[in-house]
Amino acid sequence: MEGDEHLFLVAHDGMPGPMIPMLFLALAAAPAQCAPVKLSVAGNTRTFISKFARNSGGLAKANANFDKAYAKACKEGLFKVKPLIAAKGGKLFLVNAPDANVASIYESDKRTLLEYHFDTGAPSVDDLHEAIYCAVHGASAKEQEESGRCLPD
Repeated sequence: MEGDEHLFLVAHDGMPGPMIPMLFLALAAAPAQCAPVKLSVAGNTRTFISKFARNSGGLAKANANFDKAYAKACKEGLFKVKPLIAAKGGKLFLVNAPDANVASIYESDKRTLLEYHFDTGAPSVDDLHEAIYCAVHGASAKEQEESGRCLPD
């Protein structure tokens, strides 16, 4: 059997009729499973590293915002075709980019990086969600042309 055919067999083999819609609602409401991602700091200035070191307030805020953005992206099904982190270990390395105008996620030297102007603090949930969207889905040509979506300067 493939897919959800076993559900129809259960329903056919004696599940009460009113239970069938409830079963499908429960399945639709089930949260999507997405591979966990951990934030880590990549080399940069001492100031950046101290602000976003393990157990720091900066990293805690970045983690909280990232977790919300990642959960939203997971719920939206953005990772069905492509995971955010291709490498084993699920680490996303923070890189301070003082000249960056948006948060960007990309692969470099077998690492997945989150580049942002961290001097201003942790990126917002919306900034991170947009970076995730652009990294795994990308904007259409029309979106890029009309609004510049997913085109960091």
